[in-house]
Amino acid sequence: MLPHPSRASRSGLAALAALLLAASVSRAQETAESSSALPMIHPRGLNAIVRMAVIEAHRRLGNPQCQQIFSDFNDASNRALNAKLEEIGQTGQSYLGWIWFVDGGSEGRCAQADVSAFTSPGSQVVRICGDRFTRAITRRGIGFLATAVIHEELHSLGLGENPPSSTEITRRVEFRCGS
Repeated sequence: MLPHPSRASRSGLAALAALLLAASVSRAQETAESSSALPMIHPRGLNAIVRMAVIEAHRRLGNPQCQQIFSDFNDASNRALNAKLEEIGQTGQSYLGWIWFVDGGSEGRCAQADVSAFTSPGSQVVRICGDRFTRAITRRGIGFLATAVIHEELHSLGLGENPPSSTEITRRVEFRCGS
């Protein structure tokens, strides 16, 4: 028996989307493995979409305009984040390799419907909120996820929130680094 045409179309589209995503993930992983300049993402088994987002954030941070994001914000002691990077001998790109991206599950801040990732100012651990982060690729694309990675990197370097608001931080990252 042949499947209903609409089901066949949906399953065909789903298969095509899965194939395209797998090809994109494979290319991103090959690029990451072939370039020592790309960050190490911890733990090794972390979701491939998170890996793609970090790789895209790393690529964007190679742009001088995007690098200015670190002079746009200060830490709690009112020191510009680019000064902190200079102090520790890192760039915005290389600092991504210092950050641990881990599964935050669905507890704590991940229990909030509008949170897809979070960290505390100064922490080198970014918690990814389970499938909420990875599902965003279908609605918003890899650029949105790369913006979220850079946003969390700013917090990791010491940027607090409120002020500036989470929305303002994201807007500034999009302005400097693209969306």
